[in-house]
Amino acid sequence: MLLRPILGRTRFLFSPMLYNHSKTCPAKKSPSEPQQEVKRCPSGGGAEKRGGGSGPLGQPALRRNMYSGRVRLGFLPDGWFTFFYKQTGVTGPYLFFFNLTNYMVSKEIYVMEHEYYLGLSAFVVILYVTKNFGKGIGASLDKQVDAYAADLEKGRKMEMDYFNNAIKMAKDAQRRAEGQKLLMDAKKENVAMQLEAIYRERAMVVYRSVRGRMDYHIKRYQAEARIHQKWMLGWILREVHKSITPEFRERALQSAIRDLAAAASRA
Repeated sequence: MLLRPILGRTRFLFSPMLYNHSKTCPAKKSPSEPQQEVKRCPSGGGAEKRGGGSGPLGQPALRRNMYSGRVRLGFLPDGWFTFFYKQTGVTGPYLFFFNLTNYMVSKEIYVMEHEYYLGLSAFVVILYVTKNFGKGIGASLDKQVDAYAADLEKGRKMEMDYFNNAIKMAKDAQRRAEGQKLLMDAKKENVAMQLEAIYRERAMVVYRSVRGRMDYHIKRYQAEARIHQKWMLGWILREVHKSITPEFRERALQSAIRDLAAAASRA
């Protein structure tokens, strides 16, 4: 009768064993609680203070506490005892462990052979060492753990610095690449200006050459025209002089004198 309320709830037996050192989200939420509170539910002991966290598929991630919870008899979690209080009272866990041990020993499920007594001796030695040298050993181990954690943190910081420098160098390389692009554009503009200058220079050379040739042809044509005009005038004058006789000259002279006299008389 004593074990019936306990064995009937065996699915709750191991829950305190798993979660007695950390706070977890409750398995069920009441309808009155908002849905947003589930997302902000602490995922471990002190997880809410450290920023929380989420595991795979959006489930809250469990985090171990820095220090263990309360224990009884030196190694049994306190949650194993408080679990029985609602069903059996304060003496329930002690009776349960006593009856369970009696049952396992009487049915020879747990055989007390030589390893059992060796375990008792080891337990006594471990208990003695823990009571007398536990604090010193714990402090020494804590120092080693702190040194190891500091070494890991130092390595993490060195890696972070290395990757930050790599990111900075990559950004500098990107800026230099952008500067190279601007430099290439400037060089292209410079080459285009040089090509334009050479083109204009050669166009001016062609213009001057063509103009010089045209000026030469114009001057040659004008010289030929003057020479032809001079030859024509000379030929006409020679032919006119050849056609004038002394009688014609005399008649022309007399006619001119008469015209002059008539003009004088009219005046």
